[in-house]
Amino acid sequence: MDNHINIFKSWNANFKTFLLGLFFLAPLFSLSQNKSESIFTAKGISEVIVDGNQIFNISVKTKVAEDISVKSLSDGEYGNDYQVISEVKNNQLFISLERVSLEKTPDDKRNAHKVIAATLQIKMPEKLNLSIKSDVGSVEAKGVFNELNINLFQGGCTINAIAKLATIKTIDGNIYVKTSNAIIETDSHHGLVDFPSNMLGFNVWRLTTNGGNIKVEKQE
Repeated sequence: MDNHINIFKSWNANFKTFLLGLFFLAPLFSLSQNKSESIFTAKGISEVIVDGNQIFNISVKTKVAEDISVKSLSDGEYGNDYQVISEVKNNQLFISLERVSLEKTPDDKRNAHKVIAATLQIKMPEKLNLSIKSDVGSVEAKGVFNELNINLFQGGCTINAIAKLATIKTIDGNIYVKTSNAIIETDSHHGLVDFPSNMLGFNVWRLTTNGGNIKVEKQE
């Protein structure tokens, strides 16, 4: 009788361990990933335009090269149903997150972050134009650009770059800029502003936010 009891206890313990393992592994099986990488020749391209809606993190760096590389990851419950699509039209490279599955997925943008978590990494040649807009995304940009145009609804941005003309706008996100040889124009309706008084140059940077803080430092 004791042997039967011991066997039952052992089986019961193993079954509980099995159920516990399933509990922790279940989220891994329920999530999907969709990775992509594309490389384009930069010959003839003067501007990279990013529609960053539903993309949480956007990273852009310039390099001394003749190509543009685009890496992306779509994660989350419906991550496999979405993919970053890149397309060249005339002298512009357009990048956006598009739905690639024909199956129905939640279409409520307010809840999109619950089912999709996308990131984007771009490496591009120096002295091109860069334009980014996003509803939820934050932006990190580093390098040498001709023009920068960034418009963010929820996220903030960190910029360590040189550009002839830069226009950066956020709603509540902070703006941190490190640049040189530039005249800085700032407007923060409800946040703090901090930038060097001796910042002068031929480039023009316009930084605007409703509720975020603005901080500018001079590149050495």
